Amino acid sequence: MSVLRRMLSGEQLRVFLPLIAAVVGLAWYTEYHRDNFVAWTNLENILLQTSVLGIVAVGQTFLIATGELDLSVGTFAGFSAVLAATQVVDGRSEFISVVVVLIVGAVVGAVWGVVVTALRVPSFILTLGGLSVFQSLALVRAKNSPVPVRGYFEWLRTGDVLGLRTPIILLIAVTVAASLVLRYTRFGRQVYATGSSEEVAYLAGLPTARVKIVAYVISSVLAAIGGLVLMARIGSGDPRSGGGLELRAIAAVVLGGASLAGGRGSAMGTVLGVFVLGVVQAALTFLDVNDSWSDSVFGGVLIVAVLLTAISDLQRGSNARPNALTALFQRRRTPETRSSSTAPTSET
Repeated sequence: MSVLRRMLSGEQLRVFLPLIAAVVGLAWYTEYHRDNFVAWTNLENILLQTSVLGIVAVGQTFLIATGELDLSVGTFAGFSAVLAATQVVDGRSEFISVVVVLIVGAVVGAVWGVVVTALRVPSFILTLGGLSVFQSLALVRAKNSPVPVRGYFEWLRTGDVLGLRTPIILLIAVTVAASLVLRYTRFGRQVYATGSSEEVAYLAGLPTARVKIVAYVISSVLAAIGGLVLMARIGSGDPRSGGGLELRAIAAVVLGGASLAGGRGSAMGTVLGVFVLGVVQAALTFLDVNDSWSDSVFGGVLIVAVLLTAISDLQRGSNARPNALTALFQRRRTPETRSSSTAPTSET
């Protein structure tokens, strides 16, 4: 209970309550006009539909918290789906296929991180190019058509643990693990400090380059896992299946209270943002709203979220960053740290 109270206090509480209120209000309105919207079968379907987006968005949270982003995660998820599908079709075991996909994800993330930190290449431009590269590689690997995997990865598609489907279990596990890492580990504090002010964090002795590289690795590995879930759910490795996933992931992270400038964000907030988007989409379907309005509603929700975040920052005087750095310095005021941080002391 004390852990839950700490995770739902202060800044996070101000973010979570409006999201929860939005979900409850929209669910009540839809249920009032159409029955069975809040039935467990429908809620489970919403969780299944958003599981891939949630897993990818949690990975994007690490990057955005450091002040970076990755626009290639959507097409990389599609490429991962194709890679796993072609592996099993070629006769390799499911285990080997999963391992290969995860290794490729780690390598891709490491490459992005090294290029961004060592060469100072803007992540927006770099990963925008990666978006096109992975889309092309997926099409080439799949020979421009989906690769069926019927009979494979049944444990990932229809598996059941304690009454919950495997994709939902994976989403919960990823969210809990990411929340614990960001909230209670040294690496998590370094992520926020790097995003708050990379220069100050570097002068404080933090390995900012390594933090960003690890964040890219985490994001790419989770995108690969999302691709595996996507492949299992649709029953094929579709090279076009991940299109647009990156923008919705960024939207969910921002909706969950993160700042694109870095220094703020949480896995739980991100998943709540994902669930809001899922509930909105499901409500539009239940209410028989024309599909043409879907993108408009999605864009409107994102605009409102950005505006509310900006207004909140103005009201607080943008105190979040100094607070994060102050906490960091307080944690690092040990004899060993003081002896190695004379440079930043003289600077201030």
